[in-house]
Amino acid sequence: MNCYDFELNISAYIEGELKQAVRENFINHKETCDNCFEKLSDISKLMENMLNISNVKTSSQFDQVLRERILEIDNKGPSVWQRLLLFKPLGFEPIPALGFAMAFVMVIGASFLLLNQDGLPNVDFEKLSTQSQQKTTNQFKPSVITPTKNLPSMADSDTSGKSNPKHLENRIQLVGGNK
Repeated sequence: MNCYDFELNISAYIEGELKQAVRENFINHKETCDNCFEKLSDISKLMENMLNISNVKTSSQFDQVLRERILEIDNKGPSVWQRLLLFKPLGFEPIPALGFAMAFVMVIGASFLLLNQDGLPNVDFEKLSTQSQQKTTNQFKPSVITPTKNLPSMADSDTSGKSNPKHLENRIQLVGGNK
């Protein structure tokens, strides 16, 4: 038996639960290994001292208060903030859901404002009629200047009528057909 197996079997040896073959190996190892012998004697002394320890006196309500505290801790759910972070409206995460809700509120609010404008705009017809009379009295002057000279433009010069031998060389020729 090695030291590891010895440590595993110490409690079974003290309680008298080891089988005969394992017990003999245990005793032989205890007599040959000083470290394991000291461990067994320390644990045996500790067990004897535990029997001499007196019981602690508690109040008569100790058990009831302890059980209530345990139930309180066990039944305590997540905090409000944790529940808010775990809340997933319509399957969205909290931040995108908040953005979606804000956009929805803005669309509804804008629609409400647009649809509830029942009045006609105030138009001062007298002012408009005086302005239109003033416009008819003034001559309309165009801001576009027309050219006075008739110069040839790009559209006037047509190169299709002129024969240029350089352009004739670059014509597309059909392959396999008549030229």
